[in-house]
Amino acid sequence: MSSRPDQAGDAVRPAGSGRVARALYSLLRIFYRWAESGWGGSAVAGWGFLQAALVPGPTDAVLVPLGLSDPRRAYRLAAFAVLGSVLGGVVAYAVGSGALGNFAPWLLETMGMTPAAIEVSRGVFESRGWLLVLASTVSPLSAKMVSIAAGAFGLPFWQFLLAIVAGRTVRNVVLAAILRRAGPALQRRLGRSLNFSVPGAAVAGTSPSGAQT
Repeated sequence: MSSRPDQAGDAVRPAGSGRVARALYSLLRIFYRWAESGWGGSAVAGWGFLQAALVPGPTDAVLVPLGLSDPRRAYRLAAFAVLGSVLGGVVAYAVGSGALGNFAPWLLETMGMTPAAIEVSRGVFESRGWLLVLASTVSPLSAKMVSIAAGAFGLPFWQFLLAIVAGRTVRNVVLAAILRRAGPALQRRLGRSLNFSVPGAAVAGTSPSGAQT
């Protein structure tokens, strides 16, 4: 099963017509073209890194379509997703820890946290920061914001790293299991109900002979 890059991008076109939505859609198209060249794993890792460190957007926007296209390699793609998202989280932590001076408080405010909320969060992180980091990787909490806050509020790096690795691993392994077991059925259902093809094996960087990732 094959598809063109524009079909791959259309499968996850972000809602809305604003400038941010258009920019996100354009960025995702770049990653789908990257994957189509035979580097599906690195495309998943690259998106995971950017999304965890800086770029807004759905965490699994690259992993899910590529995993659907070839469920047999869902676990391999998930491993790349873990790698990229953990490295991106470390960058966000570094931003918060003062690697960029006073940038972290300003960034937290631009992401929606008021000064009062930042002070309240400081106390929460002092008592159970590692748990917040873990929860942010598997819940609607913003993992990017939590990672920045973890650095800004002095959560020990080893606690941060263990929490983010554990959380990202659990999230992606569970998602890979769903894609591996239900992928073919989901692919057929999406094709019938939404009248589009998810990215094909070429996009996923997979082939019977083995492709680069």
